[in-house]
Amino acid sequence: MSNKSFMGIEPWFAAHFAYGIVQMVFIPILVPTYILAMTDSASLVGIVMGILGFSGLSAPILGGLADKFKAHRLVQLIGVAAYGLAALVFSMSGDVVAMHIAGAVLLGVGSASLLMMNPAFVVAGGYSQEEEAVKLTRLNQLAIVGALVGGVLLGAVMDAGWSYEACFYLMAAICAVSVVITGLTNKEAADRVANAGEQASEEAGEQEQAGGMAQLIFSRFGVFLAAVFFVTIGQGVITGQFPNYMKEVFDIEPSMSSTALSVSAAASLVILTLAGNWMAKLGPNPVFIGALVASAASMIALVLVAAGGPAILAYIPLGLYVIYLQGVAVCDMSQPSIADKQSSAGAGLTQGLLMFAIAIAYAVGNVVGGFAAESFGFGSLAVVVGAVSAASFVIAFFGLIGGKK
Repeated sequence: MSNKSFMGIEPWFAAHFAYGIVQMVFIPILVPTYILAMTDSASLVGIVMGILGFSGLSAPILGGLADKFKAHRLVQLIGVAAYGLAALVFSMSGDVVAMHIAGAVLLGVGSASLLMMNPAFVVAGGYSQEEEAVKLTRLNQLAIVGALVGGVLLGAVMDAGWSYEACFYLMAAICAVSVVITGLTNKEAADRVANAGEQASEEAGEQEQAGGMAQLIFSRFGVFLAAVFFVTIGQGVITGQFPNYMKEVFDIEPSMSSTALSVSAAASLVILTLAGNWMAKLGPNPVFIGALVASAASMIALVLVAAGGPAILAYIPLGLYVIYLQGVAVCDMSQPSIADKQSSAGAGLTQGLLMFAIAIAYAVGNVVGGFAAESFGFGSLAVVVGAVSAASFVIAFFGLIGGKK
């Protein structure tokens, strides 16, 4: 099939649309509620969700294999297929713990594969800076649209009385359609990545020999990973406790917090367009650094608002959190491009290492957030997030300034 794009959207973007539906809606809403309903064990919910997150650590392995065997197309398809297979496993799992864990591993592999390979198809595709910015913008926007569509769809079928099993069948069907569309349209994109990888290997020479990984980690690419690590710790700290933070610090009900997330998703469609235009003109580095400034500033403002006691107007703290989430969205969009430009490794390994840093940092952030809330109170969370976001800004500013765009 033709791989021509429409407004920067290529047909294989269906894989990222499915990612938005599954990762942003079905996993956080359907999976934990189903496990709790089947097993009546909140601890098992935590274990399964933790396994799902740590399965993302497979990204460097999958990326390295994709580079070595030119299997970028296959890894992308495996990602979507793993989502669909996980849905079928969960639909048959009942109260069997082993099947819940197997489903979580499949979901983790699916998320790692897609979040690694989908951006790689763009940033390692040989596009001009302007084309790359447009396609990254559309890719991320399509995931958000997928989340909005998935939220409405899942809400409708659950309100209609569908069983958990039927909801998982729906998830599997969505993934099956995505596999077909992606498989018919991703060959050209995968070939571009493979060709770019061959050229990078020639330029890198002996990069993959002994000492090559250490050289890569201690390069400008490693500095960038450190910046990503710190800002992602902050994301884990606050997103994992968001409704609790708003309730305990500002006495804002979870229903209003949920509404703020919907507003944030809609706002991101506009903000990503503006950020994409900025990337097209200046490259990804200043966009990433600007997003870090917005993230740190919004958290510092939350600390100051909290110092005045419970908010009289709930939209002030919620609005600041929405601003923070816009910074997160822009960071997520610009990170793959910066990683590709700063790394001498293949596209798969590069994006896999980025995913590895994100997965570890997010897990650390959730642990830190729980410890800080329990030991110092929920008000301390914004302080922690502001501090690590500021640290990320310092690292990124001095590590990336004057470097490649």
